[in-house]
Amino acid sequence: MNPTTKSLIAATAVLATSGAILLGAVMRDGVDVGGANSPEPVPTSGLVASRSKSEVPEGDYFYEITNLLKQRYVERVGDEQKLALGAVRGMVASLGDPDSLYLDKDQFAVHQAMRAGRYEGIGAQLELVYLEPRDKDARGSGQPVDPEEALLGSIRIPKLTVVSIVPGGPSDKAGVKVGDYVEYVDGHWVPNSETVASFRKLQKAFSESKVSWAEISKVRLELTKRMKKTLLPLKAREKLLVGKSGTVEVIWKREKESLKTSILKSPSQMPEFSDVDGVITLRFTKGVDDQLRKAIEGKSSLVIDLRNNANGLPAPMQSCLELLVPKGIYGKLIVGKRETPFEVKKGTTESRSITLLVDRSTRGVAEVFANALVASGVAKQSGPATAGHPILVEDFPLPEGAGYSLAVANYKGGAK
Repeated sequence: MNPTTKSLIAATAVLATSGAILLGAVMRDGVDVGGANSPEPVPTSGLVASRSKSEVPEGDYFYEITNLLKQRYVERVGDEQKLALGAVRGMVASLGDPDSLYLDKDQFAVHQAMRAGRYEGIGAQLELVYLEPRDKDARGSGQPVDPEEALLGSIRIPKLTVVSIVPGGPSDKAGVKVGDYVEYVDGHWVPNSETVASFRKLQKAFSESKVSWAEISKVRLELTKRMKKTLLPLKAREKLLVGKSGTVEVIWKREKESLKTSILKSPSQMPEFSDVDGVITLRFTKGVDDQLRKAIEGKSSLVIDLRNNANGLPAPMQSCLELLVPKGIYGKLIVGKRETPFEVKKGTTESRSITLLVDRSTRGVAEVFANALVASGVAKQSGPATAGHPILVEDFPLPEGAGYSLAVANYKGGAK
């Protein structure tokens, strides 16, 4: 076999291996992200609606599917609630949205506790972060698109990324930083877009005769080795966030550097509110508006720290906003193609000068809060750019303790 033929075979193998990873990730994360007493016989014609000229309403379609499973499945289907929860899981997963996740009983309990500031696991908030071409991403910051970022975003495998850390918690003690992403958990590789994209770029370089067959072969063997022990991002997230004891070995990626850590899981508490040396730190949990009201009484200038703030609730955030700005419209909420005003209905008549401390850990409702305050003209930001993720996320409980999170709106600023 001549070298050219070897090179072509190796390049094809790299592409095939990359494709296998992508297909496997989509299929497996799609699942994670996510008789005699039967009623009248189910009409099966509606179940092939795509072959029919008539359309079946979604509710009827689901009802017919349920009855078909009960009548035709090889074993008795006795738990209709299980079928319904499975349907919810599938529908939420089909959105392909990292902010919208189906969570089982244990996961949902941990998720809600985190939103109240109570953490277990490694004491950090981890999110599935997809890299998108920013000038095409409806949720992006509008910054110019980076060609390599566009390549990564097209692959749709998320990075399991740290977006906030409990001060003094397990991750903090281990030296983990916001922006680090998970590469290995207990020796299992956690796939991500960047790794797979590197193989794509290598194949492109080979087609341009910039790399040799030996280099591609080496990369293929490394990828094959990693694939033998993999842990998909959602499973890795659960492993790191759930549990109050035990040790996990995690390798993080920080820029081009790898950080190996051994982290002991334990409960930790994110500080909810403080007013120290003239700096107010708040997180948007239930009742925080009352604390803020007392802290700002009689003050004409404020410094509010919104760093390490990525998991708040929409309602407390809006209540806090009403204490700081006059009533009015401060941007818009985008849901699909619909836009509605982001309105402060009560507001305040008091005038204050406000400085906001922000960075890339200012995310979600905290970022909406910051953008709305800046749009009001009474606040200025101090620090690096925020996360570029001003998304409102709400939680919806389901029977038996399960639930799901759902991105309900994207915020865009601008006062009038």
